[in-house]
Amino acid sequence: MAHRTAAALLLLLAAAAPPEPAGLWTGPQHGATPATLAGATVLPSAQAAKKWLESQLPVVIDVSPSPTKPPNMAPGMPWLPPAHQDIPGSTWLPNAGREVLQSARAAAYLQMVKTMATPDHPVMVYCHANCWGSWNAAKVLVQAGYHHIAWYPGGLETWTAADFDLQRTRAVAY
Repeated sequence: MAHRTAAALLLLLAAAAPPEPAGLWTGPQHGATPATLAGATVLPSAQAAKKWLESQLPVVIDVSPSPTKPPNMAPGMPWLPPAHQDIPGSTWLPNAGREVLQSARAAAYLQMVKTMATPDHPVMVYCHANCWGSWNAAKVLVQAGYHHIAWYPGGLETWTAADFDLQRTRAVAY
């Protein structure tokens, strides 16, 4: 059942795929994403992502946003964000693909990736389904001269729907 749900989600995503923009996406972060990313490998399913992970042994980067305190909480009330779940082996760099990062933040993202991978080492970037953040973060790496970038547009939703393992992760400051 989970495999059918993931397949149906991917078919819906592909059917509504907009064209690939020339530069970084600056519109809303959630919405239909392109089916392509020039200079990168697109991993169209959880199975494809898992196979690529096993064969390429990449650095794996999750750029999901950090959870925010619910606006209806009383002022001063303690809030603990929920545990973040990731694909095993991931490094969570929150919001690294958000619209256009300020230049210092974009440089910090590239510097953090540089500590984990050379331009010739495979890197997989993901977030959530219908999230431009992972597309932007992968595009930034392609533009920076990384040669083996994979973008996994189905993200955590299709990975979870395929019933693959997850790990708890803490955000890495960059």
